[in-house]
Amino acid sequence: MVKLFHLCRLYFKSTIRNHPDTGRLSGYYRLVESYRNGDNRICHRTIVNVGFMEDATPEQLNKIQKQLTEKYERRQSLFEQEEQDLPIVIGIKKYVEDLWQRIIASKKLDLQLVEKLSRMVNADTLQHSNVREIGAENICHTTWQKLQLTELLLANGFTGDEAALASTQVISRAVYPASELKTTRWIKENSAVCELTGYDMDKLTKDKLYESALHLYEVKDNLEKHLSNRTNELFDLEDKIIFARASIPPLQGVLHLQIILV
Repeated sequence: MVKLFHLCRLYFKSTIRNHPDTGRLSGYYRLVESYRNGDNRICHRTIVNVGFMEDATPEQLNKIQKQLTEKYERRQSLFEQEEQDLPIVIGIKKYVEDLWQRIIASKKLDLQLVEKLSRMVNADTLQHSNVREIGAENICHTTWQKLQLTELLLANGFTGDEAALASTQVISRAVYPASELKTTRWIKENSAVCELTGYDMDKLTKDKLYESALHLYEVKDNLEKHLSNRTNELFDLEDKIIFARASIPPLQGVLHLQIILV
């Protein structure tokens, strides 16, 4: 029994015969499969005897055999060439559909084998044991980077590890606001935030989060100033202070009210 391990393509082969309807010599086409057998030898076999195709040009024959091959290998063209003449497009499509039905009826191609070989990943054997979330964490991490908070923390005496822990804490609290104990458990079991921040997840504990929060509070004033300036730069904002003075004459004397709007 010949074992096929590599499927190549479908193409047309023709021989010159006398056309019974016209009495002229014309090309008689066969649809042939090119493949490699178990000995790595290139072989050919006829799949369908198509017959005379006098209404198809060589360019259209190439498109027909290409579309049949793509259909056979479960592939789809990303860029399809547009034909100016709609009847030509319809004719090619009709040929493809008709020949494909004849291929199925011939049962000479193992369509299930091709479907398995064409998979980049065999989903039937896919297993996983460490699934983690990264969507919301990635958005927060991108925001953290845009605000240049790591650079600020480093400039205020944080070590690289402490800055990574601080970003891990802030991002986690934004995505999953909970206690230090629950946050630690969520990071270890569900989130990929440590893969974004670079903090070693094995070193993370609830006590580390407590200490990190206190450390951040020590630089609270610098953080607030930095965030004000950085958001103004990012969003082109201007701080405005408006002073308004109103005088209300009471029954006796004058009451002055000063209103300050920030």
